[in-house]
Amino acid sequence: MLLEDTDRYSLHRRGRYLWAALKRPHRVLSTCKVNGGLREDLTHVANHQSCEGVAHVDRYARNAVPLPGLDAFHARACIDGELPPASTALMSTAANMQCAVLAGASHGDLTVSVAATAGVLGNATRAGDPAGWHEYREGSRPVQRADDDLPGGAPGSPDERGSGTIVTLVFINRPCTAACLTRAATMVTEGKSTALLDLRMPSLQSPGLATGTGTDQLVIAAPLPADGEWERSWAGGHNTLGELLGRATHEAVTRCILLQNGVCAELRRSVCGALGRHGCDQAALLARARAELDETDALLFENNLMAIIHDPQSAAAAYALAEIIDLVAAGVLHAEVARESVVNQAALLAATVAVAPERFAALREPLHARSELAPAELASLAMALGFAEKWR
Repeated sequence: MLLEDTDRYSLHRRGRYLWAALKRPHRVLSTCKVNGGLREDLTHVANHQSCEGVAHVDRYARNAVPLPGLDAFHARACIDGELPPASTALMSTAANMQCAVLAGASHGDLTVSVAATAGVLGNATRAGDPAGWHEYREGSRPVQRADDDLPGGAPGSPDERGSGTIVTLVFINRPCTAACLTRAATMVTEGKSTALLDLRMPSLQSPGLATGTGTDQLVIAAPLPADGEWERSWAGGHNTLGELLGRATHEAVTRCILLQNGVCAELRRSVCGALGRHGCDQAALLARARAELDETDALLFENNLMAIIHDPQSAAAAYALAEIIDLVAAGVLHAEVARESVVNQAALLAATVAVAPERFAALREPLHARSELAPAELASLAMALGFAEKWR
């Protein structure tokens, strides 16, 4: 299927492949391991679904199919997609090409187009999170760490956790210098990261908010200048090219996450969406309710858990508490005020669940008495106490 046709390229989707055939020479910057880096001799740039998101390695093990090397994998994938291996920059993902999103932005004679796929539920990460792999001459091996208490356990192999990848194909309609494309890559990355941050997507490697996934890839292409054409030299946030790159990438990635993962802003509006990355998830809430409430109230809490955690005011209080936890971790709020700030916000959460803001002071007392609890545990306690107060 032809998705887009311009005087510079035609964008197609067929089966597991999404590709652009370049109609004129382009300067292309890409993260591809084969035909990647900065190139001016490519005829095609492409994205394809190379595997399923979960347990795909079982297919190879079951059928005794050896995993090919990079060059062989690239050649085989290009041939399967009817693309020329020698002049194609090909990216791989577990995302469904039917969930690909096209987004664009323009200013004057300048246009940016982004074709993206995105999944973030498999290996979302925050820049600087502990890595699971270290590369050697002969290949990558798992990193051995003294403790392994990261959320979800140890980071898995790329094949085990590859269901989360953000892939962007970016097209700029005017010539750009090599330096400009390099700066453009940072704006595309920022656009991707702000999409995740706006949704408050959690890292799966730490309690922080995700800024991407461990396997993100990109291609940025701009036509080489014809006679008399000039080249853009900058793509920073203060000029229109940078703005367009950020806007189009943000839009495409946000919509991709909805299509691929069923995640949107409205569905992130929950207590667990706010505090789950800190340990206040559904299991923790149910365990705390059983420990703190009588059997009847605990069962009522369990049976109505979805309504409780999706209450808009409770979600707002929970996100405010999560922000306090993050600010303490970042050092913006100093340790001497951290505990009191958490207690105060937990009390507000309890009063919100109780639908009784006038009970803030009364609900703060039992929370203050147990302020030695970790913030997530205090939040779970606040939810249980607030629910009990609601039906007194």
